[in-house]
Amino acid sequence: METDLWQYYKQTRPGQVQLLGVDMYNGTESQLRTFRSSTGATYPLLLLGASPTGGNLLDDYGPNDNYVVINKQGICRLNTYPMWAHGSRYRLTEIRACVDSLVTTPADVPGARGPSAHTLRSAPNPFRTVMEIEFSNPGTIPRAARVTVHDLAGRLIATLWDGTAPGGLTRVEWDGRARGGIAVGPGVYVVRSEVGGVVLTRRVVRIQ
Repeated sequence: METDLWQYYKQTRPGQVQLLGVDMYNGTESQLRTFRSSTGATYPLLLLGASPTGGNLLDDYGPNDNYVVINKQGICRLNTYPMWAHGSRYRLTEIRACVDSLVTTPADVPGARGPSAHTLRSAPNPFRTVMEIEFSNPGTIPRAARVTVHDLAGRLIATLWDGTAPGGLTRVEWDGRARGGIAVGPGVYVVRSEVGGVVLTRRVVRIQ
């Protein structure tokens, strides 16, 4: 987890993603430091996580090996505890897809502007039946826009918008179906928007 998540986001999203380890057994500060030394963990470790002092995360997120993703507004966007069995909850693909859905990165397109100008959001993520996708045209002039869904190999799954987008925000929905109307299986997909030559992508996860 140290390399797969914390180091990855320190390099790719500096200052945007924080990783916390939670002490669910309410050990002492000395014990927590010993754990930190023995594991080599460099991300912050939260003491007394299963007590009122530490926020009583046990009631909200369960015991043992659990992983949650919480956005900047304090809303839990992913909780692996009820979704997978003990011992198999470290779902790197799903965790990273959820985190990636909360930060937008422009693709390497000449002249592309940052996410403050162009946005691409999706919710809920992960989703089961229907996901709402919101993209923006930051100008006042209508621009050519295209929003598509792809698998991780880059193959086109569905086209959600192909035309002119007015200024401001536009919302579309994806019901988890491919172009032929057949529902796609659980997994990770990529939503891609192109508005006025600026390309943004987000990973999204469909679950059973």
